[in-house]
Amino acid sequence: MKIKLIYKLLAINAIVLILLVAGISIGFSQYTLQLIEENRLMMYQNFLMFQSATGRYLLYTSLAIIPLSIGINWLFTRSIIRPLSGMRKLTERVASGDYTVRAKIRSNDEIGDLARSFNQMGKELERIEQLRRSLVADVAHELRNPLSTVRGYMEAMKDGVLSAKPETLDKCYHEVERLVCLVEDIHRLAVAESDLKAAIPSNPVDLRSVAQEAASRYMPKWEEKAIVFQEDVPSSPVCVMIDKVLALRVFENLFDNAMRYTPNGHSVHLSMQANAKMLRVEVTNTGAEIAPEHLTLLFERFYRVDPSRSRTYGGAGIGLSIVRDIVERAGGRVWATSGNGSVTIHAELPVDS
Repeated sequence: MKIKLIYKLLAINAIVLILLVAGISIGFSQYTLQLIEENRLMMYQNFLMFQSATGRYLLYTSLAIIPLSIGINWLFTRSIIRPLSGMRKLTERVASGDYTVRAKIRSNDEIGDLARSFNQMGKELERIEQLRRSLVADVAHELRNPLSTVRGYMEAMKDGVLSAKPETLDKCYHEVERLVCLVEDIHRLAVAESDLKAAIPSNPVDLRSVAQEAASRYMPKWEEKAIVFQEDVPSSPVCVMIDKVLALRVFENLFDNAMRYTPNGHSVHLSMQANAKMLRVEVTNTGAEIAPEHLTLLFERFYRVDPSRSRTYGGAGIGLSIVRDIVERAGGRVWATSGNGSVTIHAELPVDS
């Protein structure tokens, strides 16, 4: 049988109160009797009568004070327990999938802090749920369109309406590539989450060489889109305490994001500036701008400024969130700025001394 917390608290307080009243009563009685006996303030017969009367009065007083104290204690304890009971009901609603519930903040104590933390958790869960639903809808859309296109071409070739010409096969290949990119994005997210949860040791890694290695991998893609890549990096190694695989993933995601949203013929610029304490990395792509209200949300998982553009350029909105998670794990921070026809992703990491 489950015993409610309020009854446990009342039982503890009642026991403490009874012991306190009993101790005070016995101590007062013994002290008074000892004082009378030592100073011979009354006859022995009167002394016995006084002793009996004192005991009765203390007993009656205790019987009156203890229930009254328990009643007052009940009221105060219930005022503390009631918000917790309400929080439990709200938690059950959240567990059932209702992330819109919020707790009322009635005080500025620990209970109020708990309510504020609960509301913050609810807002975050509601935001994540909205992003998840948006992702599911977008993934379903992005899967349905290429599959429908490929199926249409395959049925047409099967029925003899179209022949297997290179142009037809190229269109099918392009749609399959869209599917592959989507699956790779989701796989990257799963791998990144697995790596971040694992206890991967950090070692001094030269981020300059890691950035150049990642840039060399993307050079063919940039040349294909006639994108000019420029770099401004230190001449000497700049070491940061981080796992090399995760560091490489940071630059690959930064370059992949820049490559996706840089129009043909524009440029991508890598800048690295270091001092005795911090290394700042900046990746700037020209040909696009982002409104200020979207900049703080770029690093949220599954967030896309314009979902229709994501269907055109590919991507599930997870690359920059992976960058943020890895950089923050290494003790750094990331943010974005936009203006003058360009977007810049900034990252700061502590330099290994």
